[in-house]
Amino acid sequence: MTPPDTHHRASDTDHGDTRLACVAIPVVARDVGPPLRQLFALWSDPRFSPRAMAETPRPHLLLVVNNAPEAVLAEARRIFDTHPELQRSFAGFSAVSAGLRGDKDIYERDPHSPKGAYGARAGPNFLFLSTLREAAPFSGFTLQVELDCLPVQAGWIEATQRVIDRHPSAWVIGSIYAGSDALHPDIQSHMNGNAIYRTGSARFQAFLSEVWLPRLIRHSATRRYLAYDCWWSLERYLAGPTEENGAWQEAWTIFQAYDCFFQNDPFMVNLLVSEAQVEDYRTVFDKFTMLGRMPVFFHGQPMNTLREQLLHHTDDSILDGIARLSGAPPANSPVLQLARAPEVDPSVTPENAHGWLERLAQRIDTQDAGNAAMLLNVLSAQALLMPADLSRRLTPGSRLGSSAAQAKAALGTSHDAVRHFDSVLALIKGEQDATAVALHSGDRNQADGRRHDVHLAT
Repeated sequence: MTPPDTHHRASDTDHGDTRLACVAIPVVARDVGPPLRQLFALWSDPRFSPRAMAETPRPHLLLVVNNAPEAVLAEARRIFDTHPELQRSFAGFSAVSAGLRGDKDIYERDPHSPKGAYGARAGPNFLFLSTLREAAPFSGFTLQVELDCLPVQAGWIEATQRVIDRHPSAWVIGSIYAGSDALHPDIQSHMNGNAIYRTGSARFQAFLSEVWLPRLIRHSATRRYLAYDCWWSLERYLAGPTEENGAWQEAWTIFQAYDCFFQNDPFMVNLLVSEAQVEDYRTVFDKFTMLGRMPVFFHGQPMNTLREQLLHHTDDSILDGIARLSGAPPANSPVLQLARAPEVDPSVTPENAHGWLERLAQRIDTQDAGNAAMLLNVLSAQALLMPADLSRRLTPGSRLGSSAAQAKAALGTSHDAVRHFDSVLALIKGEQDATAVALHSGDRNQADGRRHDVHLAT
């Protein structure tokens, strides 16, 4: 298959317009009420104000409703007008109807439902495509955020612009799933649809119409559950030459042509957790902050409850709100300033970045096989990234050491997670022993090389 020629349509320069020019919110008609009022009230709160600096350019705010009469759109405009603080952050506001009907406006909870010509997720899929088309006239990039996306704190327009500046030639800047649990292999690497899109690019708009939409409709005929933000992950999965019916060749051609335009960035923490597990957001936040990529948004079902809770507890930061929602007392945890903070010093280690591994080990029940395997896999990955640091923290009697021992005992020595964990520790110990010998013998170059090898081992 030859990829469609989308390049002749472009007038883009090397990077073109890289402004965050639009913030788009896709909703269904029933959301134009309390959910939308809560979101705009939260954005009007100084803790979560979209724009932190007066000199920051203001994007347009766009609301796209699946299918709404003029009365619903007028109500959306009234809700916006009752929050004048937002007018200082946005250049304008518009509410439009996508006009979805029939089989294009279906959302079936049963992912295998035979109902509808375009699959069980047709409604969200076509709403997404309509939203990106409506955003095209504003040029530049569009940030799509659903109602269950909450900013970490004020200044998230500036923070989003910095994400764009890290990937100026991308068409899609999104975040892969942040959880430690396994999803189905064909969607494991998917980037959540709450993402940044180059909607002002003619090339990207042609890609949407000529590649994304037709392939999504085609795959939905056999994968009824397929959502628009899982489509590219499916193409990656199908691009392997072991797939049936020779389908890999077509997917491989698509993957070769367009994968470079999809960029992963952990600015959006997307988790599939219950309110009882909401502390997982703090764990992921600490991890990426330690790595110099502080998240900008939290996304997931618990955010609907947290949104309302933060409006009642007006002194809470979002991290306090997460603690309160989990049943713990708020820790009075301020969040680093998004708008002005420099990149985190790379010398920062997990030990002085709130101990996210220790908190993870403290929260989970290692007697549960799934939790035990997840903990050992996370520890194995962290050991390969920072071997010396984790070795110090896995000593017998420490929180991590005790939890790792309990997890191994629960799974047994033949479990894959246990065998992988033990092999990683053996590798690290062997390298550290060899480094010590080299240092003792005075071979500084050999020791430095071994340290480098340990940090790159994957």
